Amino acid sequence: MENTEINRINRILQGDTQLYGEIISAYKNAVFSMCYRMVYQKQEAEDLSQEVFLKAYRNLGKYNPKMKFSTWILSITKNTCIDYLRKARGEDLPLEEGIKTGQAPISAEEAYLYKEQKREIEAAIRSLPEEYRLLIILYHQQGQSYKEISEILNMPMSLVKNRLHRGRKMLKEGLRPMKEEGSPWTAEAVKNI
Repeated sequence: MENTEINRINRILQGDTQLYGEIISAYKNAVFSMCYRMVYQKQEAEDLSQEVFLKAYRNLGKYNPKMKFSTWILSITKNTCIDYLRKARGEDLPLEEGIKTGQAPISAEEAYLYKEQKREIEAAIRSLPEEYRLLIILYHQQGQSYKEISEILNMPMSLVKNRLHRGRKMLKEGLRPMKEEGSPWTAEAVKNI
């Protein structure tokens, strides 16, 4: 971790609490994105993000500077989301946003097909068991490395690789009917998973 960030944390711990806003600014997008991808509800993701930053602030004294700060805060995010999901089990989580393919629809029909496929991809991700869905989100959507995921989830790297492989396999199996349709949206979206 950079000395500037360590210095910032030390100054916060010494009472300069306004500096915590800089930490929030630096990590708010990653925290919100992970929350949203876990709960699929914008308002809930915003509330969970706030809860994450409160927990991080309260536990800032326990932060180990040998660990990347992003790993530490995403670990808190993961735990907060899992706690929320355990409490909310059995409720349907709405789907509002999907994986971005980088292509813009060029006709109304293609736009409709793209939106439907986006829903199918999100539904397939949402249907994965929690431990696989979390790995897909961390690796593919958050861009975390195997090592960082291993630290965030506190599990051996071999298990991370194994579960990520299984998660991808289950996801591809869930998307098989869409892949067989062979539209350009599908091929691009499946490649990005």
